[in-house]
Amino acid sequence: MFKIKERESFFDFIKKKFLRIMLPYFFWAFLFLVPYYIFGHDVADQLQPKSSFNILGQIGEIFYGNGTNNSLQQNAPLWFLPALFTTEVLFYFIIHIIKNRKMEIVIFAATLLIGFFCTFFARKIYLPWGLNSALTIGCFFYFGYLLKKWQIIEQLKTTRHSIYAIVICLLLCGIVICFNVPTNVSWRGYNYLNYFLTITSGFTSALAIILVSKLINKNKPIENVGRNTMGILIFHKIVIVIAQTKLGVFSKLLLNSNILLELCLAIIVSIITIIVSIIIGALIRKVFPILIGERKQRIGL
Repeated sequence: MFKIKERESFFDFIKKKFLRIMLPYFFWAFLFLVPYYIFGHDVADQLQPKSSFNILGQIGEIFYGNGTNNSLQQNAPLWFLPALFTTEVLFYFIIHIIKNRKMEIVIFAATLLIGFFCTFFARKIYLPWGLNSALTIGCFFYFGYLLKKWQIIEQLKTTRHSIYAIVICLLLCGIVICFNVPTNVSWRGYNYLNYFLTITSGFTSALAIILVSKLINKNKPIENVGRNTMGILIFHKIVIVIAQTKLGVFSKLLLNSNILLELCLAIIVSIITIIVSIIIGALIRKVFPILIGERKQRIGL
């Protein structure tokens, strides 16, 4: 959750966020270059036949921190970390310095418009460190911040059955909107297609998930997943790529099968991926917790 201490200086804030977000980003982005440089051509040929890999270009892309133009081929999900860091820095200025709710809303509305401009009227503008993404998905960040600050979910004066009804309505809205948005929407690649529908779908789906988590209340397996999101982000793609390319018949089924079988396989692979990622993250936490954005070791997985 986004937090700023009352008297936390900008330098202290940047240092804390850099160690927790950008240090793991740089370490794993560079480390994964090695196996990708050695084995990546074979993987790329199976998943994307026309893919190419230039190690010097990839090093430059790591420092630029943008998820487009085939950057971060060694571990594409890492694009999210620079975008998250940039978003939190923007929030420091808006929330900690401005301290005016009306101005906050105006500024975040302006960032959405700028994000819209960069996406549809200037597609070749790729800003460093995920700033394009920060301008668009920052609204979701602010939405969650307000929900927590105003304790809207906690103050929801409805019965459990009413919450179920709200969740179903929100999910249906999100699904209907998704079917009306053309395919290939990508936050990483800044392809939002119908900008309004994409943002609206994100809001409805996110709120539905928040309400579902409120209904679930306490659940140790799910809480454990929530506590290990950094490890899952870093390692999940590797497990998925291995499943897609190195497991024989299983890999062929993932790439060539009917939609029902693909769904079942996707669920199985997702569960295995989460478990493996959590285990790897737990092992790293015992030795170098800073590499997954933590200061000290937690007990257990």
